[in-house]
Amino acid sequence: MALIQQDQQAVIDVSVIIPVYNAAETISHLISKILSETRVDIELIIVNDGSTDSTGNLIRDICDNRLILIEQENQGVYAARNAALDIHRGEWMIFLDADDDVEEGFIFTRWQTAIKTQADVVIFNAWRSDSEFSKSAVHTSQPYAQFLSGQEWIRHCVTHREWPHYLWLQIIRSSYIRQHSLSFQSGRSHKDILWTIHLATSNGRFYLSDCKDYTYKVNADSITHRTDFFDVRAQSYIEVITEITRLAKLERNRKISVFLYRHALVETRHFLGLYRNNVEDKAKMKSHFRTNISIADLIKGIDSMSDLFFFIKLLGKLL
Repeated sequence: MALIQQDQQAVIDVSVIIPVYNAAETISHLISKILSETRVDIELIIVNDGSTDSTGNLIRDICDNRLILIEQENQGVYAARNAALDIHRGEWMIFLDADDDVEEGFIFTRWQTAIKTQADVVIFNAWRSDSEFSKSAVHTSQPYAQFLSGQEWIRHCVTHREWPHYLWLQIIRSSYIRQHSLSFQSGRSHKDILWTIHLATSNGRFYLSDCKDYTYKVNADSITHRTDFFDVRAQSYIEVITEITRLAKLERNRKISVFLYRHALVETRHFLGLYRNNVEDKAKMKSHFRTNISIADLIKGIDSMSDLFFFIKLLGKLL
């Protein structure tokens, strides 16, 4: 792994972490937006995860001592983020995706909100854009301008059936990450769900903002929509469901265990949709599901007639 470092003596307010893979068409615009920020001391850590296009050359050509470039063989987005987490030095930390867009000065705005609220985690809002002329809010039912503990936020999200787990909504106090030894689990998909759940079960001080400072661009050509990736996604959902039910059993999560079980059932709905419509090796996936997930745990997540009907459907398909 090659690493181009900046001045180790600099004082850093915010670390911005971007994993990139073949992002030559979009990364320059995003880097320009970030490095135009002058009201906050930042470091920009970009992890080039084995790109085969000109991404690496574009980044290496940028002369700015706030930029750190890590170059590694392709290991996946979660390994890339972990590599950046290992070296980041900012008091606060933000994750971004290489193909999205941000508002001018958004790092300063987020940092000011984090400082003012003294939260461990601030969750912002964003725009979801399907095209140049179509966009909608990523979430609409959060307790805006309110403080909650992480576990209270889990209860709210599950109760309102809105779980904004997207990493780019968050600005996080770095000491909180280190205190709870937070990192990404290995895998190729959906582990951002687990990152956010671990962030919340650690039960810090959360603040919710309706500020829409980020634009998530839906990409129909992304890897998550590739037919050869559906089985990978389904396997990842199994791993996510297994971990959520494990967390529900921990003594420190006793007060929110029922909500974690309910959320595990929601993720099981996502798994079943993939399994029914897209998974190629259904026999193998059924075996993985039955080996790793307890039906008795999923029963604990039933909270409505809709859940019950889904559970019966699930039994018919997988047992």
